[in-house]
Amino acid sequence: MNRVVALTWAAAALVMGFWSISIALGPKADASGWLMALAFAVAAAVCVWRAWREWQTPDVTASDLFPPPAPREQNAAAADAPRAGRGPPIPLETQISQLHDAGLVMAPGRTIAELLTSWARADYESDPYLLLLVMFGSEVEAEPWGRFFCERGLNFDMECLVQRGDYVLAFTEVLRITGQPGLATLLSDDFDIDGKSAMITYTMKDSARTITARVDNDWADPAALAAFMHDIETTIADGRHFWAADNGQSAVLFFLTDPEAARINALRDQLLQRYTA
Repeated sequence: MNRVVALTWAAAALVMGFWSISIALGPKADASGWLMALAFAVAAAVCVWRAWREWQTPDVTASDLFPPPAPREQNAAAADAPRAGRGPPIPLETQISQLHDAGLVMAPGRTIAELLTSWARADYESDPYLLLLVMFGSEVEAEPWGRFFCERGLNFDMECLVQRGDYVLAFTEVLRITGQPGLATLLSDDFDIDGKSAMITYTMKDSARTITARVDNDWADPAALAAFMHDIETTIADGRHFWAADNGQSAVLFFLTDPEAARINALRDQLLQRYTA
């Protein structure tokens, strides 16, 4: 797909170059004619550079990196199954303390009272750790909005796409929980719900990247998300990986070291699993 973009830039370079030469060789009433010729020459040079950059950039096709996702009907059935391994009720304060010791800390200013605006204490305590992890990936459900319970968590709703730019919003939130929100720049997408594919582009470590995503109505492509995460993991390369807790049509994401994930899973078996498509 980058080769097509490269050819488009090359065509633009030819047009700009033609105009620059035509103005330079044609009659000019004053110095402004030379300025116009110079401006078109500069524009042609920029187009040549963009064409070369796009031609050199390999496509990252999500399906090449990860296996295709399981049918959504199967995922939905699993989400509806009773939660296994809950064990006896555990006080909410104990859960918060033990997750803190494992590396997941409530954001400054967040309180138990705010947690209780979403679920009753009995709900947290009868389904220990899982419901709290879901909230650690969520915002406080009260004004002012935009206050996350945990800076390392994101409740990623897979049914999040409506229009062009929604992949940008979703992937920006993924970057937030890494602690390096500026790791990917020039992030853009051409998502079209009526189209057959969507292309997500960005730059990471001065290298342009492209991920081709499958369009399934308003559902984000799990393989495209996994490809973006794989890129982040290999770029940061500090031992952290993306781990997820199951929340039905959502994946509650955390960017953790393997020992941190192991400590959380020791609290309740298989709370977290490495995220793959």
